[in-house]
Amino acid sequence: SPKIDFPEFDNIVVKEILVKSHDGKEVPFSIIHNKDLKKNSENPVFLYGYGAYGDVESPYFSSIMLSFVKKGGVFCIAHVRGGGEKGDNWHKDGYKTTKSNSWKDLIACTEYLITEKYTSKNHTAIYGASAGGLLVGRAMTERPDLFKVVISEYGYLNPFRSEVIGSVGTNSDEFGSVKDSLECLSLIDMDPYLNIKKNVDYPATYLTIGMNDPQVEPWMSGKFAAKLQNSNSQKKPVLLLADFDAGHGESSNELKVYEEWANIFSFVFWQTGHPNYQLKKKHTN
Repeated sequence: SPKIDFPEFDNIVVKEILVKSHDGKEVPFSIIHNKDLKKNSENPVFLYGYGAYGDVESPYFSSIMLSFVKKGGVFCIAHVRGGGEKGDNWHKDGYKTTKSNSWKDLIACTEYLITEKYTSKNHTAIYGASAGGLLVGRAMTERPDLFKVVISEYGYLNPFRSEVIGSVGTNSDEFGSVKDSLECLSLIDMDPYLNIKKNVDYPATYLTIGMNDPQVEPWMSGKFAAKLQNSNSQKKPVLLLADFDAGHGESSNELKVYEEWANIFSFVFWQTGHPNYQLKKKHTN
């Protein structure tokens, strides 16, 4: 095959490192940014995580994520426990009764970025979709002080209620069952909705749902958004986008995909202080 050049990557740096988590385990962490990035604690970070079902987040090409980096952002992937990056034990170390390791790994990776002055708590956004919604939802409820923005797409935000409405099978195998006394306690601990507390100013939050989603019930995100909005101390925006034509992340056309990511990146840049994405004040006569 002929060698193909990608001039888009001429100014891009990719780092693969290990970050120590709360218990000393080393978490693989991918960091992508422009070569001329300044470590001044002011760079917007888009931190992605999933950590479930033993899935492996392998390297891939994404013109969408590249656009975020081109705007001066830092794109990161935290390969947290629950995934399969380090084998079956890595998966088993982040599911059911050990699920807390997943969001604690994400917290550790965020703290690393802040310590190394890539960013600060005022410029950090975390993103998760589906089971990744549980990851970011639980990270924000445990450490609301650490993140500026949380993005959850069709997120699994109320796992404790899954079996009640008939969502069993792979979800129960992965996260646990309320019928088992120990797993039931773990489900309560990992449930983002149940762990929202009063009198806490949580990060700015943007949620999306597909009303035809057969895998994650749309009302999970609805309940989560409503509880956040009614938190006594919530000062930052909580937005919920409902797509009545979409399912579990499937968009009807390519244009809608770009529109969705434009919404997400605009929200991130707005909340992390990018000067080109701030709301304009209306002038009245």
